[in-house]
Amino acid sequence: MLSRENAVDASFYNLIHQVISSGRGVDFPSRRSEERRPFTSTQRIAVRRGPGLPDESQFVPVECHDLTRKGFSFLLPNEPDFDTLVAAFGAPPEAIYVSARVARCSDVLLDSSGNIAYAKSGPVEFASEDFRGRSATPMVMVGCEFIERLKR
Repeated sequence: MLSRENAVDASFYNLIHQVISSGRGVDFPSRRSEERRPFTSTQRIAVRRGPGLPDESQFVPVECHDLTRKGFSFLLPNEPDFDTLVAAFGAPPEAIYVSARVARCSDVLLDSSGNIAYAKSGPVEFASEDFRGRSATPMVMVGCEFIERLKR
C-alpha cells in the first residue's frame, strides 16, 4: 500500500503522464526538447522568497497553458518580477507543491475565446493573422522549469 506522500507524488506524475500521452501537440515556437501538451486549467502560484512553502494567502490563481515532464507555462498580465515560484497543483489539503524557476517570457495576445498569438519579433508584430479585427488582450506567457517537489 502506498503512503499518502507517495500517493500524492504518484497522482502528480500520473497527471503529467496523462497530459503528455494525450497525443495533442501545441503549435508554437519552442526551444525545448520535451514535447509540450495543452494543460488549460487554473492553478495557483506564489513567489518563492526562501526555503519552505509560502503561506496559502500568498498564492494567486493563474491560467496554465501547457505542461511537460520538466515544466509548465502560464499567463500573466505583465512580465514577472521574480525568478522562482511555487506552483500548487490541485486544492489543499491534496495540493501538490512544486518549486520552479522562470525560464522564459514571451509576449502574446489572448482573445476572448482563449486563442493565443505569439509575437514574431516583439509585442507589436504578432504571428497570427487570425487576430486582425478582433479584440485581444496583451499578456505574457511565462515558461517555467520544475526544480523540486515540496512537502507541506
